Amino acid sequence: MARVTIVNDNPEFLELVHDILEDDRYDATAIDGDQDDAFERILESRPDVLMIDLRLGTEGTHGWEIAKQVRRAPGLDDVPVLVCSADTLALEEIQSELAATPRVEALTKPFSVDDLTNAIDRLLANPAAR
Repeated sequence: MARVTIVNDNPEFLELVHDILEDDRYDATAIDGDQDDAFERILESRPDVLMIDLRLGTEGTHGWEIAKQVRRAPGLDDVPVLVCSADTLALEEIQSELAATPRVEALTKPFSVDDLTNAIDRLLANPAAR
């Protein structure tokens, strides 16, 4: 069963997505991205897919910066990343960087359960280039 780590600053969103993924076919871990130990908790979760909110309650694209930091960690350099945000302008601002980064997709909130699981399945099906 694939491990999906969900990082968001909204407790209701975390609970909802966690329950959806657990009820589907994934082993889900929910992490509050505003906590001081969020990065360490992400590393400990050893995700097969990292689903991360772009904003995480701070200005700028803090979630994308954390995702890039996770990918610099030993053993996680090719972890697929699903960046989510309701801020379409912020997603557009980093679109070229996202497109140039292997095994990364973006989802605009709100999205359907099918959109979510299809994106995760695509990321899992796309093997890392070695």
